[in-house]
Amino acid sequence: MLTSVMVNNSLIGKAGAGEASVASRASTSRQREFGRVLAIKAVTKQEPRRRYGTSPNSRLSRRKTASSYLQVREKTMSDEKVYVGIDVSKDTFNVASCPNVLKTSLPNTPQGHSQLCKHLKEFPIAIVVMEATGGYEKPIIAELLEAQLPAVVVNPRQVRDFARGMGQLAKTDSIDAEVLAKFAQLVQPAPRPHKTAQMTDLAELVHRRRQLNNLRTQESNRLAMAHHQKVRKSVQQVIMVLDHQIAQIDELISEHIKSDDNFSQKDKILRSTPGIGPQTSAMLLSQMPELGSLNRQEIASLAGLAPFDRSSGKWIGKGHIWGGRKDVRSVLYMAALSARNCNPVIRRFAQRLEDEGKAFKVVITACMRKLLIILNTMIRNQTLWTDEIILKNP
Repeated sequence: MLTSVMVNNSLIGKAGAGEASVASRASTSRQREFGRVLAIKAVTKQEPRRRYGTSPNSRLSRRKTASSYLQVREKTMSDEKVYVGIDVSKDTFNVASCPNVLKTSLPNTPQGHSQLCKHLKEFPIAIVVMEATGGYEKPIIAELLEAQLPAVVVNPRQVRDFARGMGQLAKTDSIDAEVLAKFAQLVQPAPRPHKTAQMTDLAELVHRRRQLNNLRTQESNRLAMAHHQKVRKSVQQVIMVLDHQIAQIDELISEHIKSDDNFSQKDKILRSTPGIGPQTSAMLLSQMPELGSLNRQEIASLAGLAPFDRSSGKWIGKGHIWGGRKDVRSVLYMAALSARNCNPVIRRFAQRLEDEGKAFKVVITACMRKLLIILNTMIRNQTLWTDEIILKNP
């Protein structure tokens, strides 16, 4: 009996304890729920200085005037200059940029050129670089300059050496465009000045005359080796046609120069120098528009008449000219040969070099360079040639 009562009391005690435990857990749960509600209200309550947002640590809750690292970085990236490289072929051209925000291929047509300018105007362009491709790049460069975009045409050899220096041996159109963009970013060549329509037309006329003159030289060489009467007559007829074409081009060049006051004034100054004829003057006007705006070292280097030293350790080599504008050097060569006989300044200069034992090529190259420097100074000072002229070449 005692055992039964003890067991029953024990069971009753356990049941009462269980009911108390359940009540205690319910009370604790209600307290936690109430605390969570208060915490949510405290967190979601906006401060007076914040307009919106649910978290006091959220970036979205800040005002627009508040600074943050991400905002500064985004602004810097949007203002970063873009360097563009364009690899041009006959039918298409590939475009790449550094940083890599633009990469596409467009047709080499007027529509493609317009589309290119439209794309480039969406970015802060630092410079656009492309290689000389025998004329296929000229419409693109003209369109870019017309759109007030900085552009420059560089020597393909220089870009190829740059690619090899970077270890880039593969060569495709897209890779070449990327190399040009990297070249633009690291080298940053000076952009080409915008050419006027008059200068473009004069350059085309001068270039056509040189083509015709080269054809005439070829036909003259063929005439000396032709023995058949019909063949000789055919060659002679071609030479007559070429002579007529050259005379017409000469007349067009003369009229074009006279129609422009700037060309006319420069032509007058250039042709006042003994040894400078109409063809040399026209070539310098069309291919050296920088005359008068550069110093003596820069103008000589631009024409490819500046000697570059070659030495290493104890070995001292001979200096050589390198690069530059071939057509300008060609006409200056003939002008220097003439100036050695009729120009007193060039004649004395050449005689002094010959007395020092200089070789003929060294003498004639030095005369070409001196003649170009004199012409550059005359254009800058707007002075005609006189035998007593004193030239100051900074």
